[in-house]
Amino acid sequence: MKSGFVAILGRPNAGKSTLLNALLSKKVSIVSPKAQTTRDSVIGILNEKDLQVVFVDTPGIHQGERKLDSHMRKSAFASSRDVDAIVYIFDASSRDLAPDFRILDSIKTECKRVLVLNKIDLIPPVVGEAKQQEIKEHYPDIELILASFKENFGIKEIKEAVLPSLSSEVAFYPEEMITDKSKEFQAKEIIREKMLHFLKEEVPHSSAVSIRSFEDKRGAYYIEAAIIVDKPAHKAIVIGKGGSMIKRISMSARQQMEKDWHKRVGDLTIEVVLLPGWRDSPKALSELGYGDE
Repeated sequence: MKSGFVAILGRPNAGKSTLLNALLSKKVSIVSPKAQTTRDSVIGILNEKDLQVVFVDTPGIHQGERKLDSHMRKSAFASSRDVDAIVYIFDASSRDLAPDFRILDSIKTECKRVLVLNKIDLIPPVVGEAKQQEIKEHYPDIELILASFKENFGIKEIKEAVLPSLSSEVAFYPEEMITDKSKEFQAKEIIREKMLHFLKEEVPHSSAVSIRSFEDKRGAYYIEAAIIVDKPAHKAIVIGKGGSMIKRISMSARQQMEKDWHKRVGDLTIEVVLLPGWRDSPKALSELGYGDE
């Protein structure tokens, strides 16, 4: 038996959540083409014969000035401690890799590192070769894997690269478990994912979701949730004309939950709440699960 922990790091929208879902062949972490989709570290557990790899999907590391941004940075860096390996993802479509180099240089750990240049399908081959060379010049002794997660290219190579580093001979989680996150957490994330899909970029990034009630009764889930916004205009946008947008978000989220959980959602009600300045309020952040770790 081999087992261990692997942290997946990178800047926003590099493809961390897409990689985690691809490695598990199951959706565990929400995905969106918009940056800053992941706000919490999410564990995904790969179980195979005599093997358990605990992958940790982390928030994208960026230098925002709000307390919420600070929480996300701390969460990402904390997840890089006490792991057997780190997979760091570069976005090949990014113009400047210097911020990635600064992040990598700031990670103080002796564990194995695997570098991945993702989204190579989005750039011309000559540009890809130049980026490969730039990365290799900075880290000549670290393995670099080319990948396109959406095309399922490079996934197998990443998995094989981290396996030799696994240091435990005992499984950390039950074999049937694929994530450490509760249904309540998953419900919150699914609602956020639908907001990212349906709304303009600024609105979901300045919003949060709180699960107020989650009940399993009569063979179905009954959920009460709140979407927290910090501007009156955003509240109006989330609700929509005649309640059209919140109905759209709720219906789509409910369908996704039933698909993921293979169980009926008897009711999903979502209230939109105005809470100005919540992203810089330690009290509000703590209540929403984004307190300092």
